[in-house]
Amino acid sequence: MTQHVRNGWYLGAWSDELGRTLTQRWITDIPVCFYRLPDDTATAVEDRCPHRKYPLSLGHLDDEGTLQCDYHGYRFDGRGVCVGVAEQADRPKAALRRFPLVERDGAVWIWPGDPELADESLLPDTSWLSDPKWTHVQGVVPLKARYLLLLENLLDLTHETFLHPTSIGNAAVASTPIDVTVDGDRVGFSRHMIGIEAPPFYEKSCGLTSPVDRWQDGDFYPPGVFILNIRVAATGTEEPEGFHMKVLYGMTPGRGNETHDFYALGRDYLIDDQELTKFQHEQQLAVMQEDVDALEAQEIMYATDPGGSVESSIRSDLAALRGRRAVAKMLAREQRNDDTRRTGASV
Repeated sequence: MTQHVRNGWYLGAWSDELGRTLTQRWITDIPVCFYRLPDDTATAVEDRCPHRKYPLSLGHLDDEGTLQCDYHGYRFDGRGVCVGVAEQADRPKAALRRFPLVERDGAVWIWPGDPELADESLLPDTSWLSDPKWTHVQGVVPLKARYLLLLENLLDLTHETFLHPTSIGNAAVASTPIDVTVDGDRVGFSRHMIGIEAPPFYEKSCGLTSPVDRWQDGDFYPPGVFILNIRVAATGTEEPEGFHMKVLYGMTPGRGNETHDFYALGRDYLIDDQELTKFQHEQQLAVMQEDVDALEAQEIMYATDPGGSVESSIRSDLAALRGRRAVAKMLAREQRNDDTRRTGASV
């Protein structure tokens, strides 16, 4: 039984990653083959040929959008229906499992669970990724750690004080309490730091000198999306004036305890400044590498922990604990529904 929520939207790929080639990406322990049809529509199928489970991503795609398995020649049309076996007269009744996809704002979202439950309204607002008043950088970083560790890392940003002191962190982050909100499965937090020293990243990104007001308003959209809204301004600047940034993380479970760490960092000021864009992207990747190093070290400790010890938590853990609880509730709900369907089918 999977330990990942599947009835939910995950970031499966950035739009510019997909083309007329076959791309494999494991998502919630499912091998997925992404590609585009001749009309440029993105599609995703389970990356196992129904004949003998050979990865379809090792096959090829013709100009008409027919996908061929290069083990024994099974061929599938754009709907995933087998249209024949190359060089043979057989036309077996076989079809591929296709996943619901939504492509918007340069991101391709995948629903790996029950397709009848796929609801586009559950997707977060990412319109800033395609808003001409904003500019952003994006990418994906591999993480050899369970995605819940990344989730808690993002919902408890007090770690910035200790893990990122030369870029985005300083003492003000850990010393400023957060306000936490819960709305259904969604978890949000706010940390508004007033009259603080400007961390190095914001000094260079915004040209500000201390003191500054720095806001962090984060939202977790279960099961795997986190968006952080940032406002930095000279102390006393009236809201909403100031410098605004957004950071999106797509926390997509891969294979086993591996995670696809999708990211996008955007800003609404100096959007044509390529040097600033380069600096911010380099800083984003450096911060993420510090997180990757920490989380992969954590993963080893979790994986080798014999159990029995009592976990310690403090007030700043509240949002992370709420996020952990939201995912656990979604997973339990999904497993109950699966058990009900299996029981009903056997009656």
